Amino acid sequence: MFNKVINTLVSIFNEGAYTNIIVSSTINSSNFNDTEKKLYTKLVYGVVENKLLIDYHLQPLIKGQRVKPFIKNALRVGVYGFDNLNLAKHYLVDSIVSAVKKKDYKASTFVNAILRKYQSTPVRELNNLSKIDYLSIKYSLDKDLTNLLYNQYKENFETFFENTEETYNTYRINTLKTTKENIEDYLNKENIEYTITNEVILQTKKSLINTNLFKDGLIVAQDKSSIMTSIIASPKENDVILDSCSAPGSKSMHLASIINNKGSIISLDVYDHKIKLIEENAKKLGVTCIKAYNKDATTVSFDHKFDVILADVPCSGLGVIRHKPDLKYQMTLEKIESIKKLQNDIVNNVLQYLKEGGIFVYSTCTINKDENELFIEKLIKKYPNLKKEEEIITLPTLYEDGFYICKLRG
Repeated sequence: MFNKVINTLVSIFNEGAYTNIIVSSTINSSNFNDTEKKLYTKLVYGVVENKLLIDYHLQPLIKGQRVKPFIKNALRVGVYGFDNLNLAKHYLVDSIVSAVKKKDYKASTFVNAILRKYQSTPVRELNNLSKIDYLSIKYSLDKDLTNLLYNQYKENFETFFENTEETYNTYRINTLKTTKENIEDYLNKENIEYTITNEVILQTKKSLINTNLFKDGLIVAQDKSSIMTSIIASPKENDVILDSCSAPGSKSMHLASIINNKGSIISLDVYDHKIKLIEENAKKLGVTCIKAYNKDATTVSFDHKFDVILADVPCSGLGVIRHKPDLKYQMTLEKIESIKKLQNDIVNNVLQYLKEGGIFVYSTCTINKDENELFIEKLIKKYPNLKKEEEIITLPTLYEDGFYICKLRG
């Protein structure tokens, strides 16, 4: 099992794999028992979430030495386990050394020596660092990103990275196939704790993915921010709607339920396989008013205008770091600048197809103000006919991700 933990970390840190995808794939292809599944997941996510802090503690012990990726990640697993898990120290060292021995016998003695030395070495202090360096290392966030978010959210910054052992699963009640009351009856009979807000946002501690509710399309696994985007858009029956960045189509499906399939929705994405996914989801959920097209929202053109346009644009994702910790190492200021240009290109193109008096909804899953409220300020200056009607700014908490939604009328 430890060999798979180390290989998974090599894939994430050295080959660009996404943590959630490779963890799920590894668990599905392995014969882990329940205890091994939990430990594997805990070790992988723990190391990914704390990589910079772990490397800071390791640095004095391996200073000046070239360490291969497999060996470096084996050491990271050991440091994380020592500092955060209630595992017997000899079990942890022996398991890691055994995993390394199968890959590189000579390196196993090096790993054994470093891990044992780490146990007897005082923990390296952070207090002598500058504020930005301290926060960057403590929360394992790129220094430039730390500086960006700290300057925007000095008072809230540290709360963004609080961890909790409790997880909440969020679903949307699909009103094309069922009612809130029917869902409540089912959950009450099964003694499943839940909360329902905004009539359709269902949250549970227990996963419902293996229930008939999910299999039959009565509920949809969907983030709260995605659900709120469609609620705020509040389309009417017979509206003509554009979902310009649609895949996997969750918001399009919700819009269809709000208008009760009475109207038309065009859903766009730039990948063929995602168009097929939208079509499959529509069939499962009983949606009949959607047409999905492989089109680029920055260049797409239409011969008609829309009552409602959604632009859930690509973004830096800084509001969902708690669930996608690898973003901390993949996102850079340079990438954010490129993303901002893409956001601008999408919005400027689709806005020309908004009817006079129509609704335009802009949304992201980031908390970077340059991509959110400051972007909207510039947009309104450029298009003075746009009037802001509603704005939601949600910062990350233990219970929900950070996101931004703005509703404007043309």
